[in-house]
Amino acid sequence: MDLKKYIEAGKIGKEAREYGAELIKENVSYYEVAEKVEKYIIDAGAFPSFPVNLSRNNIAAHYTPVKGDNMYFRRGDVIKLDLGAHVDGYISDTALTVEVGTNKWENLIDATREALNNAIKTLRPGITVSEIGRVIEDTIKSSGYNPIYNLTGHGLARYDLHHRISIPNYDDGSVTRIEPPMAFAIEPFATDGRGYVKNGKGGNIYMFIRTENLKGFYLDIFKKFRTLPFAARWCADNPDYIAILGKGVKMGMLHHFPILKEKKKFMVAQTEHTFVMTGDEVIVTTR
Repeated sequence: MDLKKYIEAGKIGKEAREYGAELIKENVSYYEVAEKVEKYIIDAGAFPSFPVNLSRNNIAAHYTPVKGDNMYFRRGDVIKLDLGAHVDGYISDTALTVEVGTNKWENLIDATREALNNAIKTLRPGITVSEIGRVIEDTIKSSGYNPIYNLTGHGLARYDLHHRISIPNYDDGSVTRIEPPMAFAIEPFATDGRGYVKNGKGGNIYMFIRTENLKGFYLDIFKKFRTLPFAARWCADNPDYIAILGKGVKMGMLHHFPILKEKKKFMVAQTEHTFVMTGDEVIVTTR
């Protein structure tokens, strides 16, 4: 574990998150925000650990714009801004929720912030992931909402965004423990809905799941992004990139992340930080 690089990735991730939150305003395009935030990360000396996610209202995760996207933020939208930076493969992952021009969903958003803050207070070497989940669930339910039961936080490792452990948003009874040295992300999701997301269509985010015998376009993009998720628009210098990525999915070489969404009439909020546990110390790298 390279603590210095984890801390630097967290610092850049935090700054990019705050910068992105300021950009999300009525009539601004998704594409503009994603491109500007990712450029901010690169200019700061890191690289995005995954594409900037801009997930609207009942969508919880996994949407990033494509080149030429004509989507714009609208008044009343509840936007989950989820992003990360990596320094030499050492990752940060962080998120917040922005309500565009209104404050109807302030309590829902606050419930995720409070759940994460309460989870932070409980962290210690050897804590079980179910203990963390219980705190998150109790906090969110005390505000009158449901956690999203089938979304989790996760372990982090070099060039590995979802490493080993899952950290639930409820008490699932797991005896899996967080032991140092370990990097991980905790990300409470709250909703006024049932608390379960389902897969929608692809959200323009891909990742290699098979890497042997890569050639041509696939080898070129693997050299750039390794085993981290990447955006379709990052491949737009090839005029046939959409077809080629689709072929890679059919061949079992690439995974196309589906949009994750609650039922249409319900809203979702999210807050997330990255942590590194070293001995008895827990460092929140993105705060």
